[in-house]
Amino acid sequence: MGIVTHDLMHSLVGETVDVFSVQNEQQVGVLEIDNVEAGKINTEEFSSFSISLHGDPNNQLPQDNYLFKHSAFGEYPMFMSIYDVDKYQIVISRKRS
Repeated sequence: MGIVTHDLMHSLVGETVDVFSVQNEQQVGVLEIDNVEAGKINTEEFSSFSISLHGDPNNQLPQDNYLFKHSAFGEYPMFMSIYDVDKYQIVISRKRS
């Protein structure tokens, strides 16, 4: 499992990621990465960024934890929220090393 970073995800804007259920690892959708932005938390101790995605409005995915798969980072579990019929957001906040 690779680490998902701001730079990596920014390089994937316009590409799709496969989305799987964490519980049974069945594929539940495919989403396109729309945008990656620096987050509001950027201190000496923490950093953050957000990932905006969009998908098929006929296959809405509820707010939940999902397993995301892409050849650039392998498999990575993330919490995703829906904020429109076909728009999603992931916010990642990490303690700096």
